[in-house]
Amino acid sequence: MKKLNIKLVLCTGILASSSVLADGHSPVEFSANVGYFTDYIYRGGSQTADGPAIQGGFDMGHESGFYLGTWASNVDFGNSAEVEIDFYGGFGGELPNGISWDIGALYYWYPAVKAADDAGGDFDFYDVYAGVGYTFSGDLAPSIGFGVAYTPDYFGEVGDATYFTVDFGLSLPGDANLGFQFGYQNNDEENRAGPSYSHASVGISKDVGVFTMDLSYYFDIDDTKEFWVRGNDEPDALVFSVSASF
Repeated sequence: MKKLNIKLVLCTGILASSSVLADGHSPVEFSANVGYFTDYIYRGGSQTADGPAIQGGFDMGHESGFYLGTWASNVDFGNSAEVEIDFYGGFGGELPNGISWDIGALYYWYPAVKAADDAGGDFDFYDVYAGVGYTFSGDLAPSIGFGVAYTPDYFGEVGDATYFTVDFGLSLPGDANLGFQFGYQNNDEENRAGPSYSHASVGISKDVGVFTMDLSYYFDIDDTKEFWVRGNDEPDALVFSVSASF
């Protein structure tokens, strides 16, 4: 369940990747990423029962702003689900006034889930998303972003759900970045999906060559433990990760 705010940087991240042609220019470019995370947090909840995750993906971007990608991670829901594979595509770009934008669709696939685990609803689902962002001028290059994702039948076939995010960021000296995210999950059918809830995170990251190291703290604003995938008593999490992009 790839984070929505990642989509806001896909168009710039892909278009900045290595060219596939020797002349240094191609309308289509490719990139890859891989990372180790001490926990896999999605919309405020652990997808690995507080355990580590290995994640990675491949992306293709066109100079028009069109992109496609796939991404995978191990998961642990206490059943036969072991792997999540995502497929996504969309369009992104930047307006003359500097506002970045992105629209697309994302499909979540759990290939290892057995029929017995699906008795209460299909794990696979999709959402459509949109986001806008803006980076201000200045030494710290403050940035702000807004995102929304809607799915007509959320994880486990529990009804419609809409997810909203607000992101803030600062560029620090030494190729470091400080980021804050607020998220709100609205479940239309709370009797089936659990209560709607709010969560937030704050983190600092640093680039070292092709590697990015990140330390983030995730916390549940509403103390709504019911949404936690494995029902942990303590929803807060401190997560360290090291990833690389090529």
